[in-house]
Amino acid sequence: MAVAAALAIGTPVEASAAPAVTDLSNEVNPFVGTESEGNAYPGATLPFGMVQLSPDNTNTYGSTSYSNNAGRVWGFSHRHVNSAGCPAAGELLVSPSTTATPTTSRRYTSIQSGSESATAGYYGVTLDNSVKVDLSATTRVGAHRYTFPAGTTSNLSFNTGQTLRTAGASSVSWVDGTTLEGWIDNGGFCSGNEKKSRYYFSATFDRAPLSTGTWGTNAQFVVGRNASEVTDGNNGFVATFDTTTDRDVEVSVGVSYVSVEGARGNRIAEATADGTRVPFDQIRAKARDAWNAELGRFDITASAEQRKIFYTQLYKTLLSPTIGSDVDGRYTGMDAKTHIADGWNYYQTFSLWDTYRTQATFHALFAKNRAADIVRSMYQARVEGGWFPRWSLGSVETNIMAGDPVSPWIAENFTLGTVPEDVADRMWDYLVENATTAPTAGVASVGRQSAAFYLANGHVPYYQEGGGGLGGQFEEYRHAGSATMEFAAADASIGAAAQRLGKAGQAAQFLARGTNWTKLWNPDVTLSGGFKGILNAVTHEGQFVSVPELTDVTRSGFHEGTPWHYQWMATQDVVGLQQKMGGRDEFVKRLDYYFNQPALQSAPGVSPSSWAAGGSTYYTSIGYNPGNEPMLMTPWLYGFVGEPTKTNDVLAANLNRFPNAPGGGVGNDDLGTLAAWYVMASLGIQPVMPGSGIMALNAPKVQAATITLESGEKLRITAAGANEKLPSYIAGVTVNDKVHTAAWVDVDELRNGGRLEFALSGTKAGLDWATAQKDWIPSASAPRKATPVIVPGTELSAIAGREKTIEVARVTFAGAAEPIIATVSWAGKDPVAATVTEDDGAWVISSTSTFPAAGTVSGVVGIASAANTPRFSPALFEPASANLAVVVNAAPVDPPVDPPVVPPVDPPVDSGVTVVPPTTGTVKAMSGLADTGMAPTLFSLMFAALAAIALGSAFVIRRKRANG
Repeated sequence: MAVAAALAIGTPVEASAAPAVTDLSNEVNPFVGTESEGNAYPGATLPFGMVQLSPDNTNTYGSTSYSNNAGRVWGFSHRHVNSAGCPAAGELLVSPSTTATPTTSRRYTSIQSGSESATAGYYGVTLDNSVKVDLSATTRVGAHRYTFPAGTTSNLSFNTGQTLRTAGASSVSWVDGTTLEGWIDNGGFCSGNEKKSRYYFSATFDRAPLSTGTWGTNAQFVVGRNASEVTDGNNGFVATFDTTTDRDVEVSVGVSYVSVEGARGNRIAEATADGTRVPFDQIRAKARDAWNAELGRFDITASAEQRKIFYTQLYKTLLSPTIGSDVDGRYTGMDAKTHIADGWNYYQTFSLWDTYRTQATFHALFAKNRAADIVRSMYQARVEGGWFPRWSLGSVETNIMAGDPVSPWIAENFTLGTVPEDVADRMWDYLVENATTAPTAGVASVGRQSAAFYLANGHVPYYQEGGGGLGGQFEEYRHAGSATMEFAAADASIGAAAQRLGKAGQAAQFLARGTNWTKLWNPDVTLSGGFKGILNAVTHEGQFVSVPELTDVTRSGFHEGTPWHYQWMATQDVVGLQQKMGGRDEFVKRLDYYFNQPALQSAPGVSPSSWAAGGSTYYTSIGYNPGNEPMLMTPWLYGFVGEPTKTNDVLAANLNRFPNAPGGGVGNDDLGTLAAWYVMASLGIQPVMPGSGIMALNAPKVQAATITLESGEKLRITAAGANEKLPSYIAGVTVNDKVHTAAWVDVDELRNGGRLEFALSGTKAGLDWATAQKDWIPSASAPRKATPVIVPGTELSAIAGREKTIEVARVTFAGAAEPIIATVSWAGKDPVAATVTEDDGAWVISSTSTFPAAGTVSGVVGIASAANTPRFSPALFEPASANLAVVVNAAPVDPPVDPPVVPPVDPPVDSGVTVVPPTTGTVKAMSGLADTGMAPTLFSLMFAALAAIALGSAFVIRRKRANG
């Protein structure tokens, strides 16, 4: 359907576009996600910055560092993890006070109501003690400004003994009249590795304090003591200022994971100019400029409210992973040793179980150069740590979460071209090793512990979580059901990437493993809604762990989700899912039930009550859970079965759960995962299977977007009439000005810029875009196959020395004839292209050849698929061939012919008649028959016949005049 015609089908409600905004940092609301288990921090940072300077007032699992509703703070620390599910970091807590005795432990100070504000790169608040706080940052430096009331007891306490997790040893030292330096050992994350890493700092004040002092494990402040080092517990430093006339105190804090010297070097490089400390306002202005440069590459047309939501989520995609190398290139690797990144930045803290699904694609697509450094960092993590990490926090492998998330993460980067060439070969080898073997002894990462069993049996064996042994040791075994689903998806992603890279042998092997999820399918389980069959974990002995569908995850063998959620996590094999569920129609019925389509139709844009509320409610729910990673791609499953309009029914309700409010979002963002999901869905694209390059399409939520890639090329997206709150439906699409009928587009069409134009409708009526089976999203692990049958020609013959076109074979298929190309080779010579023509549903292969000598000549006819298959899929069939034989006959030789006998003739009478022989032109015409193979015999017969004919009939007679 032409896009122009499609526009007439329906008219959605169009939001009025907001006027252009030049300072995009003000469009960002860092308070979004600070409630409802969002676990966001609202403080100051730069894109991917080493410093995250932010207020702290809590450290629970439901609120890991800051609650917007708390109305109070402990202080402001320098390191935070963006919206993770567990508290972590929180090193070097700075707390202002005005009391005679300064703060020496974590103590709440109330916030003046309504005084908090934040934009990208800035946070401000006024405390009940009348201290105004302003925070900003460079990449590696935290910038503080404290405006105290007039007085002589204006204190700044630097707490090194308490963090958001578990601090260990720490040290503070007053170096000179304005400089404090030290370090903190800190560690722990979720239920993973409690190993600690060291965090270094170097702080300088804008002026000398009135007095200084420290406290130690007993939390007793000792004025005048300028150094304190403890092996555990309380520790810190206080600087007291006279703010009677000069009420502002500014502090610049450089940090490093390498050394105090590194922290000092970072501070000098980024927060001084010509030997002078850079004032706070200049640092804040540079932070604003840095954010405007990043955010400004996305120019969208949308309402004022939608712009706020979009740029806030875009901001969150640009926070993680974080830079871990100092300005001199030094960093602490996964082996806890110092290394140097020469000419590139080292990145750390990888929440791979989350980010492989969306953020890896987002960075590779829209920040390719930075993504290349991030990938190189992952390569170095493997080289230095001995194995790829699963979930790394700084230089520590926490080993939390199940599955093998690094494999699809790497596969996606191979597909998008962000793996640096100089490490690509070794990284691919490491990737294959990671997916096929367990880690070697002595490395921190647990990798695929069950690799050998999995390869032999196609599933991870289940061991109960509370039963000790393997189930107690490894998430992989106690969550064997979800681990199997993750392994199958990871293997398929490797296979898809291998196919795109031309590694056909490995592609076939790994794509086949993408169907291993079927090992978990128990057909005998009866479910809500009258459905039968579901995923069950499987024991070492091959027995299903069949439990009621609402059994909590500690007994079901699934991680952060029930089998109802995980049954859909096989986008690599939706063809197989349909088969297991009873066919395409039953698949759609079950999917409609899961999403509660009747409720979505009756209240468009509203989340049904059957959906999980968010946060941790995934542990027992069977309805759609919009906020947890394994379910992120589920809405696009409709595009695999020709019902793409329903995708937009689901997305309208889900995207509305991201308002511009502290509770905006669905649970924690997990280091940019849900933010990347939101931004791409708002633009109308979404990766649904890593490594494949499939970008599923949906109706955008912005009317237009121009994205400037790092190469300078632009990706332009238009969606006139996009409805921001209610569903819009796709009536037609053009990609780079060509009509596009498929429900997906290959990422290669987007990653170097281009045009993506959506024609939208406010109603489903009359729409047929992407409903034809050829336009469905394909399944990488269930590629379309065809089986050709080659029937060689019989009794093939030719004449030596003469060119002849021979019908050498016919090719048929069980179904419709698939396009092919063919070659023919004779007598072992190189194959040459053959002619392929259609004849009554079959292909006829013909070859024109000349054989020099008589005899039987052997040959081979070869065929290959000419179908336009996706880049991640193998050809419809493997190249095939059949043997041929042609009998070459010698050219026939005419028997010798006696000269004709001419009867005697009397001497002519001078009658005036001359006999003229036939013209040479007649002979030439006869000899011209030589090319046909008939001329010699015909010519001989005619010559004999001519001699026997009456002379008057055989010659042309012309009368001569006498005497000339």
